[in-house]
Amino acid sequence: MDFFRNDREAVFVRRPNRFLIIARVGSEEIACHCPNPGRLIEFVFPGTRLILEKRKEDNPNAKTGWTVVGLYYRDTVAPLFSSRANKAAEELILKEIIPGLKEIKAEYTLGDSRFDFLCIDAKKRKHLVEVKACSLIEYGVAMFPDAPSGRALKHLEELAELSALGYHCHVLFVITHSDPAVFIPNLHTDPEFAAALSKFGHAVTIHAALLRSDSSGRTVLTVPALPVDLSHGELAERNGGNYLMLLELPVSRDIEVGALGTMRFKAGWYVYAGSARKNLSQRINRHLRRERKQKHWHFDYLTPWAGKIKALPIMSYRNLECDLAQDLAKLGGKGIPKFGSSDCGCGSHLYYFKEPPMGNREFVDMLLRYRHVECFTPSMPLPQRPGATPVPPAL
Repeated sequence: MDFFRNDREAVFVRRPNRFLIIARVGSEEIACHCPNPGRLIEFVFPGTRLILEKRKEDNPNAKTGWTVVGLYYRDTVAPLFSSRANKAAEELILKEIIPGLKEIKAEYTLGDSRFDFLCIDAKKRKHLVEVKACSLIEYGVAMFPDAPSGRALKHLEELAELSALGYHCHVLFVITHSDPAVFIPNLHTDPEFAAALSKFGHAVTIHAALLRSDSSGRTVLTVPALPVDLSHGELAERNGGNYLMLLELPVSRDIEVGALGTMRFKAGWYVYAGSARKNLSQRINRHLRRERKQKHWHFDYLTPWAGKIKALPIMSYRNLECDLAQDLAKLGGKGIPKFGSSDCGCGSHLYYFKEPPMGNREFVDMLLRYRHVECFTPSMPLPQRPGATPVPPAL
């Protein structure tokens, strides 16, 4: 099938909001529609090669003339048009996951809800199918979602209820690129959905299928039944693990930090590695508050002076706080002596970076490595990133 058209190629410049990408073609910058509202933190780096599709001229509401329908990522093509996963499901996948498929009704309304598909098999059984596009694939692990999705949780809960009424209910994750070995719900960005997926696994059948696209948009189904791992629901519910706090200090200043005394902090970005074996979300929310809190942790002394503050949770079975701190140092961060490390042997758990860390591909790659691999393992050597299969020629 044709997942998209390659009408033009460009280079990523910036993403002002989740629906808009500024791209460069030659010396010209053009505004493009972004059809994927996810965070896409692994993609949005200046210089990333984009694939654009001309928007239909008969669309009077279009504010941009182009849509970013795909991009080149680690020697593969990653489609971005998440809503077109339904088309791929209908044309390529549904017949693989529903034996004896006879009839497909798209956008099926049932009560106050609408589902992507109602399918009827040869035995007249009714199957409700919800489709989710998955573009977050790192270190051989595909994850969904890359941002909290209340809509996905609502659909899952509705399907679980309808299964008791005789419907055969399914959630299909359409994985759009690379060569993952397994699909795991993303308990770092949406632990509630991850926990629910494990909880309702007996009532709703979970599928993951892998597509492969070339640069022209021609797409084939390569793996109709990728392994799905729902075993980490308890970890998602536990609300414990690790985190990185990113804090921008707009101007240099002297700040008193409890027993450490007055310390000089240069303008720039600071990354703090912490952990909480329970109440992780509450700890993070506390760190995000700038005022109205008693100063307990060293990090509390910085937040009143912050410009931007961002939290990056990492659910895990073991404490990774010191490992994260050591990796921040390896990335070139300058440690603030004894900050946040009074109860361990590390020199620091706070590191200074001159530029925003999320704009550093090596930093983002480190975060994804911990979220996709390290969080699930006991103590073991870090794996190397698996080699990606070359982009196939036009089909």
